[in-house]
Amino acid sequence: MTTVDPNAFKAAAGSFGTGVTVVTSNRDGQVYGMTVSAFASLSIDPMQIIVSLRGGSLLNDMINDSKNFAVSILRQGQQEVAAYFASSGREPCAGEFPGLPCNTAISGAPIIGGSLAHFDCTLATTYDGGDHVIFVGNVVEAVAEDGEPLMYYKGSYRGLHALA
Repeated sequence: MTTVDPNAFKAAAGSFGTGVTVVTSNRDGQVYGMTVSAFASLSIDPMQIIVSLRGGSLLNDMINDSKNFAVSILRQGQQEVAAYFASSGREPCAGEFPGLPCNTAISGAPIIGGSLAHFDCTLATTYDGGDHVIFVGNVVEAVAEDGEPLMYYKGSYRGLHALA
């Protein structure tokens, strides 16, 4: 079996442009979220999505405890929001994220204000994914707005037109 250089793996994976999402959860009035690019629709019947989160993260524990999470798909111009949720060392917030407008989803998870779309979910199941955990969510609400998505490609945030 050939061993793949981790840097080559990261470079190859970074060549796949993705949308940018923030996955959030609410556990007993404490809210927390992370920027996540590993998101996909999974099934229409039952209606499910998947997200993959780094193992051992605080968000993993919150989702497992609360059994809810939301995925907000960020729109072009929300780079600062993505950067905030990508920063490490943050603690859960009491009730809301500082200076960031949010709505409360049906499940109780925060929805990022101004996002392009969102999915509100209850936890269906989890799977081990190496150094990540794959969360499958049953979608209880899906909303889409008009606009352009924020993209992530080769280590930078971009808009659709930046790649043209």
